[in-house]
Amino acid sequence: MKDIFELDFVSFKKSVPEILQKSNLAGLIKNRARILLKPNLTTVMKPPCTTPVELIEETVKFCQNYSKAEIIVAEGSGGCDTLKAFKELEYEKLVEKYKIKLIDLNREERIIKENPRARALKKVKLPKIIFDSFFINIPVLKQHDEGILTCATKNLFGLYLNEGLIKKFMPNWWNKSELHFKYGVQQSVFDLNLYRPSDFVLVDASIGQLGNEIHGQPCLPPVNKLIAGFDNLAVDRFCAPLLDLDPDQIPYLN
Repeated sequence: MKDIFELDFVSFKKSVPEILQKSNLAGLIKNRARILLKPNLTTVMKPPCTTPVELIEETVKFCQNYSKAEIIVAEGSGGCDTLKAFKELEYEKLVEKYKIKLIDLNREERIIKENPRARALKKVKLPKIIFDSFFINIPVLKQHDEGILTCATKNLFGLYLNEGLIKKFMPNWWNKSELHFKYGVQQSVFDLNLYRPSDFVLVDASIGQLGNEIHGQPCLPPVNKLIAGFDNLAVDRFCAPLLDLDPDQIPYLN
């Protein structure tokens, strides 16, 4: 398995810088011009359904300690208006405190990408900014009704936007629905990871969520881990057993 870093969770303040040091993120970001952090804010529900703002804050602090790059926190929420998620989940406080930007990927300029290896999304419009940044993927660890697991690979759904909303965006309740009903979740996860693999992954498995990606239950006892790596697929294959899932039974991981 490709390099995976695992750490027992104590607190975000202590554990985040420890695992980022362990995985040598400092060396990777030293000379970068822009760093983009992508949490999972698919809705306005509190963690463990969404990425805790405390985790993002500690990652921002680490990046600013080791790089002069512009830092952006970016998400394209699927189940709510991203701007509402930023507000209700307290991400807005990071802007003034750390002089960073919050960007709604659903409202960003898009460019056309094509890949003959894609299973369903042979041609797709994706946010230009994700190709111009060092991309740090920061998902939460959850079970998913259709995807079985939602972690690093599935978190790329936030890059997509229903075709009809690109010309005239409206913060509809479910603006990624084409990936479910038109293209299929398993194929779409695979394809999006072809177009823009993450440069680095940090998984919040401090709690974990079972049963459903939105209305599931927190893991009891909590998983109590932070996981880091450089490859979405490898990270997810490592993380699946933490929720008693077999990665060999998850189509997009094979």
